[in-house]
Amino acid sequence: MRRVLSLLGMVLLSVLITACGGGDDSPPARLRVLHASPDAPNVDVYVDGTKVLNDVPYPTVSSYLNVAAGAREIKVNAAGTSTTVIDVKPNLSSGAAYTAIAANFVANIQALLATDETSAAPAGQARVRVIHAAPDAGPVDIVVNGQVVLSNVPFGTISSYLTLPAGTYNVQVNAAGTSTTAIQASLTVSSGTNYSAVAIGSVKTSPTNPLTIKVLTDG
Repeated sequence: MRRVLSLLGMVLLSVLITACGGGDDSPPARLRVLHASPDAPNVDVYVDGTKVLNDVPYPTVSSYLNVAAGAREIKVNAAGTSTTVIDVKPNLSSGAAYTAIAANFVANIQALLATDETSAAPAGQARVRVIHAAPDAGPVDIVVNGQVVLSNVPFGTISSYLTLPAGTYNVQVNAAGTSTTAIQASLTVSSGTNYSAVAIGSVKTSPTNPLTIKVLTDG
């Protein structure tokens, strides 16, 4: 009888640990959100039905939020309403970091999900990737210090990370195949750090929300 009671106690303890999540030592995923829809109103962001960000204006990027790994439902609503404009169900990996971008004009708003590099760049070097989230800029060339490093990049592209020496660079976003510059910026990158250079804004919404580069530090 004692043996039966002991086994029963172990089973009950196992059930309680599982129910409370104590049996899973895997780290959560980390998720941040960038509001990059230039004509959209402020938004609320929900993860699995729980509001995690409230009344987020363009072009705000949140801090990283800890989110349970696995299949999650991410919803973006017009702030203060039940009107859902984005509803996606990504599968997030334990320990990974992500940037979710609300992109395109509000009539065609969509989610771009980027997996962020979390390891340090080599000493003296930085990693930089480009995300094209400017809906009416058309395909573009990315020019760094006068050299084309990415060509004919369409809207919605999330490039691989490029490794380059730490320092300050002149960056131009040109209409693809031309010398017509839509965005010009100075980009300073630090040793050991990862960055996302996100083209946001719009010709249509200028000068309120003009074409520009928003630089995010990743990981």
